[in-house]
Amino acid sequence: MDKRSLRRQVAAKIAAMSARKKQSESALVASKVEALGITGKKVFIYNALPDEVGTADIITRLSENNEVYLPVVDGGDMFLARYCEKTSKGAFGIYEPEGRRYAAAEIMPDICITPLRAFDKELNRLGRGKGYYDRFFAECGCEKIALAFDCQKTEKINADAHDVGMDVVITASEIYRR
Repeated sequence: MDKRSLRRQVAAKIAAMSARKKQSESALVASKVEALGITGKKVFIYNALPDEVGTADIITRLSENNEVYLPVVDGGDMFLARYCEKTSKGAFGIYEPEGRRYAAAEIMPDICITPLRAFDKELNRLGRGKGYYDRFFAECGCEKIALAFDCQKTEKINADAHDVGMDVVITASEIYRR
């Protein structure tokens, strides 16, 4: 299946999930992230959109023992900004921290916790199609952890040469590792 069709198919599955189901799966994913025991790291993580695994609790917990950065999108580029409570609505309606923006090479996070649209058994990641995270991963050799709802697993993603696979994908029911 081509990427555009797969994005639409998975988006429909997520849209069919109740708010309660999304919240329940997000809580289970958050508990698995907490169980990883991430401490003393530079962590790059996203502020979730309504159709993504929720990250608010994960961000709060991670910020207790780590340097936490969130994405800031400016045109075709994605930058990192240190997590703080002062945010403003940025590109795509995502809340972004205010303050200094850093290029990936300036921070070099140890771990990136990323959203996705779909993933397969080989941990290929299908994003929203803008390539922000693939370009980021090309600059940063961090551990790549994706968070997903169970319904986002698909049989096969036709990955292109520039697509970067995940090291770990965490869902409510399982942790998949490369």
